[in-house]
Amino acid sequence: MKKIISLLLIAALLLSFCACSKPKKSAQQNKELTIVSTIFPTYDYIRAITKDVESVKNIMLLAPGNESHSYEPSVSDIARIKSADLFLYIGGESDEWVDGVLETTGSENAIALSSLVKTLEESKKGILTEEKEEETKESAEPEFDEHIWSSLRNSQTIIKALCDKLCETDPDNANDYKVNTEEYCKKLNALDTQFKQFFDSKKNKTIVLADRNPFRYFAEDYSLNIVAAFSGCSSNSEISLGVQNALIKAVKGNKLSTVYVLENNNGVYADAICKQTGAKKAVLNSCHNISQDLFDRGATYYELMAENLQTLKDTMK
Repeated sequence: MKKIISLLLIAALLLSFCACSKPKKSAQQNKELTIVSTIFPTYDYIRAITKDVESVKNIMLLAPGNESHSYEPSVSDIARIKSADLFLYIGGESDEWVDGVLETTGSENAIALSSLVKTLEESKKGILTEEKEEETKESAEPEFDEHIWSSLRNSQTIIKALCDKLCETDPDNANDYKVNTEEYCKKLNALDTQFKQFFDSKKNKTIVLADRNPFRYFAEDYSLNIVAAFSGCSSNSEISLGVQNALIKAVKGNKLSTVYVLENNNGVYADAICKQTGAKKAVLNSCHNISQDLFDRGATYYELMAENLQTLKDTMK
């Protein structure tokens, strides 16, 4: 669902910020680099690049455990964006609110990560629930799928680009940024190789999701066929009887042993499908956001993707 913030409200808020705040100092003057990210993947990219660099303050706007697709910034979030040395967001439908904020805060320190990789259009292939077009939509121009981080290859491209930006912004710590980036990308590349080897060993590459499908880029990397109840950014949560029957047919037709759901899904519909098919239920992590417990434990994007690989190895027969 598209989120529209009142321009009048933003203007009023930013006028108050401008009236009450001093001009922002450069990162070198502050001797602290403040980086604000909208969601977990970008937060983790920065955490990996800036590991052990104490002068970096890394902030994630979306609170752990919260739904990213319905997020709207608070007054304090807008203040953080305004004062940040670097503001990172994905771009796309879920980030439409960003344009309104940047019109008032300025966009010179903002980076849409979708501009750093080749994006793919949202695909209807394998999506069983047809999304209703908004009545106010002015054009039929297709949206791009914003879940770019589901590709380990995209993540490496983005991390390297962000490293370059940080080296330019904070040359005193450039060597640390480069070393950390090389180390993290090496791990991600090795994991990508493991995924490829695993999927290459499978004749049937069909995955059934009784949930949204945020794995468009992941599927593209490994030539997977994903059948899902909803598109990646769908606002739907209730699976109709017709879609449930279609999922059952996909499980039986492909002789699958597992039905998958995303993290934080209660699994009610998956349980019903499993009952009808004899399949088991398993969880895949979209990495869009993580629980408070995982966040407090310092879980990383790499670890969550590695867990996905182990889950698939254990369940995809």
